[in-house]
Amino acid sequence: MTPLASPTLFLYGPPATGKSTCARNLAVALSKTALDLDTLIEQRLGMTIPQAVEQFGQQHFRDAETETLRELCARKPNAVVALGGGALLREENRALAEGCGPVVCIHTPPAELAKRVEKKAGSRPFSKNADGLLKLLEERRAHYDSFPLNLRLSGKQMPQEVWPKVMSLLGRYLVSGMGTPYPVLIAPNAMDELLRVLERLEPKPAHLLLVGDSNTLPLYADKVMAALGQTIPQFEIPAGEEHKTLATVNRIWEAMGAAKLERNDVVIALGGGVTGDLTGFAASAWLRGIRWLNLPTSLLAMVDAGIGGKTGADLPSGKNLIGAFHPPCAVLSDTTTLSTLPEREIRCGLSETLKHAVIGDPILLEMLTEFADKRTDIDWLTRLVIRSAGVKVRTILEDPFETTGKRAALNLGHTIGHAVEAASGFTLAHGEAVAIGTVAAARLAERLQIAKVPLAEPLNAALQQLGLPTEIPEGMDAATLRDYLLRDKKKAAGKVRFALPVEIGTVRTGIIVPEEHLNDILERKGS
Repeated sequence: MTPLASPTLFLYGPPATGKSTCARNLAVALSKTALDLDTLIEQRLGMTIPQAVEQFGQQHFRDAETETLRELCARKPNAVVALGGGALLREENRALAEGCGPVVCIHTPPAELAKRVEKKAGSRPFSKNADGLLKLLEERRAHYDSFPLNLRLSGKQMPQEVWPKVMSLLGRYLVSGMGTPYPVLIAPNAMDELLRVLERLEPKPAHLLLVGDSNTLPLYADKVMAALGQTIPQFEIPAGEEHKTLATVNRIWEAMGAAKLERNDVVIALGGGVTGDLTGFAASAWLRGIRWLNLPTSLLAMVDAGIGGKTGADLPSGKNLIGAFHPPCAVLSDTTTLSTLPEREIRCGLSETLKHAVIGDPILLEMLTEFADKRTDIDWLTRLVIRSAGVKVRTILEDPFETTGKRAALNLGHTIGHAVEAASGFTLAHGEAVAIGTVAAARLAERLQIAKVPLAEPLNAALQQLGLPTEIPEGMDAATLRDYLLRDKKKAAGKVRFALPVEIGTVRTGIIVPEEHLNDILERKGS
């Protein structure tokens, strides 16, 4: 399959599926041009397609279709292209399109398509009425089903509801509500889009700075430079949560000064959640705010930390106590970087993915059972990241600045998890601490009778199967944990608010937990 980062995207499917309307909406969202292959063919022939078929026959039209598609693919336009309902029946045409960009095949129930065709009977040369369309759909069913990217609609969606579903399928999201909307692209070799993304920014940056850590710069700095087509200044910070401090932020500011970054310039973050948080926070304050672009390289950052615009640093008294909402101008998640990620870091990302399953996507839980067999399958990992990141994006869109409580669902497992992480002196990785916190949250939900079904043991088993810890470590003092909880940034009116699971796919937020239940959990007194 052509990498999803291709500038050209194709929409395909039976007649009357609304491909042209979807292409126009999608093109606006992705800052691309909308093209309709049938319109290009009509311009080539100087007549409508029904006229061409009637005057010269179907073979002549299909030949013109092939030539038009060949010319379009040779240009590789930055466009969303709507294809005719039979445009890829020829193997040559299919090879041309799939070699140029991803093809999304949109399916709508035949009965709904028949209604649409009947309203404009005679306007389509190969499906002039409902009966003709239904016969055509039966003949082409296997053909349409054979495309890897299939979007199946109920037929009840309004046009404005379809294009976001296509974006999700392609691993492309648009995050809005926090100022200028920014794109999120998840794909193998998504980094190749870097120059095109920067070229679309207004105003254009005059200077760039690459910030990475001691792990990511040696691995991927050259790939960034190749994507940019130039060498830019780079600055290395030490890897690890223990370096997520104001001292590191200060060093990034010094590097920004040395790189002569001005208000219209861009700093690029290359790395995991720590690198993104620190770089974004430094960008939020440099000259009272400059743009930054995120290139997450860890699974945890791709599915969670790298999206959403929360930036910050730790203090000795707690995690992320200082920071700012400062969204990136783009997020490009290159899933090929996951091939070099240590096993422990992969598992930490799976912890956040399981959290997203509990918040809003039960299918993710099913996907995670395949991990042992799919660990090295980049296509599978890409689909996992796309689906998991989708939960985060949808939650952000509902509550961008965490004012209604909906975004607080993303804190599931983090309240106790952050306390455990800090109390361990950061010897526990963030994802490991979140796994422990998620099971603890499920046990609290059961104690408070918020959970509709038993959750703690199924989640405990799922996390253990992924190789993650699920219990507060022996010897970790409950009083110390309680002290860290009281410093939690999610506290309000002196009370810590919890996000607790109701069932797989539903979470309640803003829950104040009675002291006796919280103490039992912190002191490991059973479930």
